[in-house]
Amino acid sequence: MQTNGRIIQPWPTMISPTTQHNRSCQTGLAYRTVRPSGPTHPTPIDPVTKLSSVQHGNVHEHSLNATQRETAMTRILHAKLFFLFTLGLVCLVPIVNAEDRVNGAHPSTTGQVRLASWWFTRHAEKIAEIEAANDPKKNKSIELLMVGDSITNNFDKGGPGEPVWKQHFEPLNALNLGFGGDRTNHVLWRLDHLPPLKTPPKAASLMIGTNNICWGSDKPKQAADGVQAIAEKLNQMYPEMKILVLGVFPRRQNLDHPHRKQIIELNSYLPELLKSIPNVTYLDIGPEFLDDNGFLSKEMMPDTTHPSKEGHEIWANAIVPSLVEMMGK
Repeated sequence: MQTNGRIIQPWPTMISPTTQHNRSCQTGLAYRTVRPSGPTHPTPIDPVTKLSSVQHGNVHEHSLNATQRETAMTRILHAKLFFLFTLGLVCLVPIVNAEDRVNGAHPSTTGQVRLASWWFTRHAEKIAEIEAANDPKKNKSIELLMVGDSITNNFDKGGPGEPVWKQHFEPLNALNLGFGGDRTNHVLWRLDHLPPLKTPPKAASLMIGTNNICWGSDKPKQAADGVQAIAEKLNQMYPEMKILVLGVFPRRQNLDHPHRKQIIELNSYLPELLKSIPNVTYLDIGPEFLDDNGFLSKEMMPDTTHPSKEGHEIWANAIVPSLVEMMGK
């Protein structure tokens, strides 16, 4: 390319991430300016077959033997691959702009994948269950989504909540979308990467956020924003579906434990954050797990986080009547 007496040649140079994202993702090229010592020549130069130099306005070509040609091709190929790889990374990395910072964007509200084989395997299993429900040849129906982390995951086979699931949730044709260790951002990614049900589910139950705080890195308000984002996502997926959002369950035995205080603060934000989302109901059943003094016993949650079989029974008894009503059962 020639402009104003200068030759502009494509060059895989590194530039700032923001400029690279805005410019290179569109054109695939950055540019450098070459100042020739004499008159300009717009003739394209092939680096694979010749080496060129500009001297006194004349292009002098130096022939390459087979070995030199192969070496040149290899170096150019490596340079191109490195450039494309770098460009791909830049294009994939989300850029947080000034508007995002003003609006308080943070990880709790942005979908994020987990690089764990068991996590992908479980997600694939859930996709298969939805595919089966969408197949008219198979006798499977999904009417209720149970969304959460390991606390919901424990309703699965082998977990302390398995018999409770069979008694209360299997008759409601529930799909267990609880994944151990998930935060709100992980749930958002999973929901974004599920095939839609041809027959929309009638209801969903959501309990998430404890991993964002406590041992996590988010503030209680940020985690609450993540819960709101998931409720909005569920409503967007299935606008007619009723959504029951539960307050995060209490953790640790004593009321004055820092983790307990963070959970109480998180839950305090939810009624206001959820009230404008259609078909959403908020319910805090946390006190059901505690005694009159706010103490959480080992019988209720042996590790002071995950409910025992008795805890799962209390959970089911507290929400199933509401879910049955929402589903019109």
